[in-house]
Amino acid sequence: MVYIFTGEGKGKTSAGMWTAMRAALNEMRVAVIHWYKEERWKTNDQKIKDLLPNLKDYLMGEGFYKLPTDHAGEDEHGAAARAALRKAEKLIGKVDLLVLDEVINAIGDGLVEERELVELIEGRGETNIVLTGRGASEKLMEMADLVTEMKKIKHPFDKGKKAMRGLDF
Repeated sequence: MVYIFTGEGKGKTSAGMWTAMRAALNEMRVAVIHWYKEERWKTNDQKIKDLLPNLKDYLMGEGFYKLPTDHAGEDEHGAAARAALRKAEKLIGKVDLLVLDEVINAIGDGLVEERELVELIEGRGETNIVLTGRGASEKLMEMADLVTEMKKIKHPFDKGKKAMRGLDF
């Protein structure tokens, strides 16, 4: 199966991570690759791999891209995105579920070519894949078995409230 969680609303990564947890609890081999999250961010998501030995979590990013808190250059972001894609290619066939967190954003940001992701999906064999991120293309949605769009109605960030530990990370 190929699942896509897309849209402007909150919950795309959460949906992908819960899918990963369900799979791991059903004794499937699971890997999660994060395109933007980085090792130095201490989030509760990182603790999941400690609880589930058959779930591997790879924080491969260099942080937020082209946002005020961006600390890396375009070349660094590009290198991190290419490394994440290479990691995904190596995991195909070795895991039952591969979650590619925010890979769709990486396409929109020009860090990953859509055709590379299409080739990965086409060559996945028995590996199930979850893609998350804003702005999934028609091509990706056509390839998917399940597409859910998260629609933002209201978000605390719009009123200047930051993400909350325990609820958001």
